[in-house]
Amino acid sequence: MSKVIPKLFRINTGSCNGCDVEFVATAFVDKFQLDTLGIELVSDVKDANLLVITGPLSARSESFLKNALGKLKKPFVVVGIGTCSVSCGIFRDSYAINGPIDKFVEVDVNIAGCPPRPQSIAEGIAKGVKVLEQKMHGEATPKAIDTIFKDFSAPESFRGRMSLNEENCTACRTCETVCPSNAIEISSTDDGWFVHKIWHNSCCFCGNCAYFCPTDAIFATNSFDTAKLQSEKFSDVNIGYIDYQKCSCCGEMYMPPSQGLLNKSYIYNNVSKLNERICSKCRKEANFKRMYA
Repeated sequence: MSKVIPKLFRINTGSCNGCDVEFVATAFVDKFQLDTLGIELVSDVKDANLLVITGPLSARSESFLKNALGKLKKPFVVVGIGTCSVSCGIFRDSYAINGPIDKFVEVDVNIAGCPPRPQSIAEGIAKGVKVLEQKMHGEATPKAIDTIFKDFSAPESFRGRMSLNEENCTACRTCETVCPSNAIEISSTDDGWFVHKIWHNSCCFCGNCAYFCPTDAIFATNSFDTAKLQSEKFSDVNIGYIDYQKCSCCGEMYMPPSQGLLNKSYIYNNVSKLNERICSKCRKEANFKRMYA
């Protein structure tokens, strides 16, 4: 069995260069251990079998990408770096964008993030090398680079994957409205639930959702694990369920104020009575009768 030598070539298809800067840091800083993968950086795409792509694929770069794909050695592996390459991110609806890249080429590994951390890029490229070995020999050899995450944790201030505290959420849709990359979706079900989804393949880590959330329900974690196989592209989703309640007076279903909202609105008083199970309409009627009856 011949040894697989991954020969890496990078293409920018309209990136802001943020992902390219992180890629260069990953490739040339020893602690990220790319050298353990036996990778060669090549200057001509005709010598490459591991293609790294950044950017959302602008209209002007489409022909350049197609031309490059035709010159790659076969079999080859494609790794997309950055949320733009995975889903076009904040540029999704732009007239100047023809991406994402998997519309034109079979992508093997996606590394979301804006930009992703070097550790995620290293992990994603390692996954790409494994896929290349599987394509060439039907099996892959475990890599030493897999140990990177065992000895590293991001600082607490790092803004990583977003998450949701369901108890604090009122499904007000503020996060969905302010998200610039359409990574958040809130829908309702017939059996009385709101479903809150965060699509990690589209999130650009801007933190707008957390900044504007009135109840602190949505927040950033320091998780940077964003390197996923293409088969996981649409399954890497954070899903939360927020339920309606039945009004104890009229019996209608309604969205009660969350504990997070009550804590922010009434910080000095005992608000337990405000959390009684009555809808806003019945509460208004009760207050009117109390004041004027």
